[in-house]
Amino acid sequence: MSYDTEQRLSATLKAAVGDRQYTPDLERIESRGRRLRSRRLAWRTTAAGGFAVAAIAAVAVATTGAGGTGTAPARNIAAPATTASASAAAAQPPLLQLVGYLNTTAKPEGDATLVLRDQKLYDGTRVKVWDLWADSGGYYFAKTRDGLPAQVKAGNIRGGDSYRQYVAAAKAAAQGDLNAARKRMIVAGAPKGAPVPTEAPGFSHPAPTNTKIPAAIREGMRTNIADNRVWNNVMDALHAGAGDPAVRAGALRLLNQMPEVKTVEGTLAGKKVLNLTVGMPALEGAAQTLTIDAQSGVPLKLSNGPGDNETTYVVTRVKLADVKKGTF
Repeated sequence: MSYDTEQRLSATLKAAVGDRQYTPDLERIESRGRRLRSRRLAWRTTAAGGFAVAAIAAVAVATTGAGGTGTAPARNIAAPATTASASAAAAQPPLLQLVGYLNTTAKPEGDATLVLRDQKLYDGTRVKVWDLWADSGGYYFAKTRDGLPAQVKAGNIRGGDSYRQYVAAAKAAAQGDLNAARKRMIVAGAPKGAPVPTEAPGFSHPAPTNTKIPAAIREGMRTNIADNRVWNNVMDALHAGAGDPAVRAGALRLLNQMPEVKTVEGTLAGKKVLNLTVGMPALEGAAQTLTIDAQSGVPLKLSNGPGDNETTYVVTRVKLADVKKGTF
């Protein structure tokens, strides 16, 4: 979403709820609503960089046979929480129990995280692509698994510095000052000098009473821009840092701070999961649900609402040198 758009929205909102006569620029406001909706789209099928709300997902640390078109061999992203560690925090909600466990979990072997994105688009089309995130911050992309070695050999690092900022903010939230980490996540990836939204978690702007503004747009203007950015940027942090338990812990702490994020226990393919669903005031329109493994916190799936797109992921840890040689 355009940061300039946020500034214009703020001015529009103040005018709309004021006592003076006001004639809104409906096209500008509606454009802002379209941009907000675009932030909820699944990750686009080309290389990452500048895309909006991510679709984290399905980390089924799966095993398949070797071969260039198969899923990479499984590596422990994080071992399940032990009975002892779980019972010690039994009084806490499941999400906070998981955060506590992740904060005591060592980073798994390897120096990079391989992500297979399996995307079901609006028209039913399925698209699978591969992302490789080096712990040092480099990002490589290929449409096939076999295409990754050439990308690493050529040093074709994609994207800018935004993902490193998202990951750093999530790590800061793992055990540090949560309010400070929230502010850091809000500004992560933003242009220097851009306006910084400061709404408290869960705050809803009052809808403008001007009836010349369509009801759906008035509802969208209640969006909490700070919460919107936290959700979006946390999704990107989980994408880039899915293999790091500290990133997952910080991301979940930030989401737990937002009252509009509701956590429900469930199962997916026989596995215990936590479903994190968010709507207004963070996201206007259809709710989004992020599904994570209840024992490791690894993201499994993001659903954008009934009949909308869905993305699942397979995440494994690898060594960058092995990818370069094609032996991963």
